[in-house]
Amino acid sequence: MKSLKNARIKIALLLSVSVIIIWILTYIALIVTLLGGEALGVKVPLYLVIFPLFAGYVPFPFKESYWLIFIFSVITISGILIFRDFFKFLSNPGKEERFGRYSELFAVLISFTLFSYFVSIIFTQQSNPFGNPTSNEPANVVLLSLMHAPVWEEIVYRSLILGVPLYLISFRGKLPWYRAFVGGKFTINKSSVTLLIISAFFFGSAHLFAWEPAKFPSVFIAGIILGYVFLRYGIYASITMHFLVDFSGSYSLLNGQFWFLASILLTIFMLFWFVLGIPYYFVYLHEIFFKKRNVERIEEDMDNLVLGYRIICPYCGFDQHRYLGENKFQCLRCGSVFYYKK
Repeated sequence: MKSLKNARIKIALLLSVSVIIIWILTYIALIVTLLGGEALGVKVPLYLVIFPLFAGYVPFPFKESYWLIFIFSVITISGILIFRDFFKFLSNPGKEERFGRYSELFAVLISFTLFSYFVSIIFTQQSNPFGNPTSNEPANVVLLSLMHAPVWEEIVYRSLILGVPLYLISFRGKLPWYRAFVGGKFTINKSSVTLLIISAFFFGSAHLFAWEPAKFPSVFIAGIILGYVFLRYGIYASITMHFLVDFSGSYSLLNGQFWFLASILLTIFMLFWFVLGIPYYFVYLHEIFFKKRNVERIEEDMDNLVLGYRIICPYCGFDQHRYLGENKFQCLRCGSVFYYKK
């Protein structure tokens, strides 16, 4: 069992490094796009990107930069938080597991999307069964769409359709109110699973207006994964994952040998994620849908029994926990896993 866990950690490390490399390249692509004016057909000044307060003092057409500045700011902040998780995972992969799990889920998303794509080719006998609503659009319109969706769609489908209702139904008084909007710390219970499926269905259905029906399964599963990431880790994690999936497609639209090589590297990594993502289908299917939701009373390990004072969850302050072994506890309120050592 321990060797299996060590193997999973090593695979997660490989996945994490590949994901962070593509994140860096994709973020550079975003900056190149903004500074090149590709998204609006106008050049967005560097000072406007760095100091968005100046946006109020610039004339039209730079007024249109407001939304791009918001997108850029949200993606940048989300990226900083993801890098924080990445370095925590590198420093202690056995305990700081968040980015490792994030990378596994990202591999599952890419793997299932490619699997669905290949299956659709076989059944539809079409070279592009998902369709491409932007195939006839100029590059600047496509790039604007690619940078717009990760932020706007996460706000709508994860915060408003998933987070807010779930908080009101099951977590009001158990988690801080802002968790309804920013996610993170939610446990996976029956209400979580139900709303996860509903939000993913709406997410997938919304894409049917522009894409072919064959795309629905992959988008639906993407909605499940992004929703799960939102619930467990927060909206910053779902935004960065969505951004990676969408905006990495910008490589082929940017000129230069660098982006040609970046596209090749992305293709290699996608094959890597495709193969390694398959085993995790079953791991996370069990975690999200089939794991028992009732909290069982677990016998406390006498070697780790704390006498005379309580163990307090560092995330929500609750004092009732499930003991997981090896000085690891899971809070029965927010579901966070933390370590306590006497």
